[in-house]
Amino acid sequence: MWSKQSGDATGAISPVPEHPHAHPVRGAWLVRVGDGPALGWVLRHRADLADPFTYEVYACGLGSDGLRVWITRRDSLNAAVAWVMQHDERMLAFGRGLRADPAQPAGRHAGGGPPDADAAAPGVGDGGVDERRDAGQRLR
Repeated sequence: MWSKQSGDATGAISPVPEHPHAHPVRGAWLVRVGDGPALGWVLRHRADLADPFTYEVYACGLGSDGLRVWITRRDSLNAAVAWVMQHDERMLAFGRGLRADPAQPAGRHAGGGPPDADAAAPGVGDGGVDERRDAGQRLR
């Protein structure tokens, strides 16, 4: 079971969703192909305990209000990662227009560098992805 203290969001899932380009980092997945730039984050979410989980895509970087920018929602980790990879150039361009995320290592904000799993976490303790943004903030 996931908790802010454990930082493990995968304990309640069996089997744990995996994708070769989704790297688990403290309760979220960082989408990165090889040593390429971080393309985005995927976070597991459900509105109610009775609801199935969905997988939400967030940009690498922070909006003007200091919150991570929500992009889209998919039904599975594979679908979310596939969406990010299909929109990789747009995700990178969008991320470059955002404020640098202090939780991501310097020089690796939406622009590349080798992965540093712990330093690249989207935030502290809870997966770090803040409130979902309205449709006006979404990547188009």
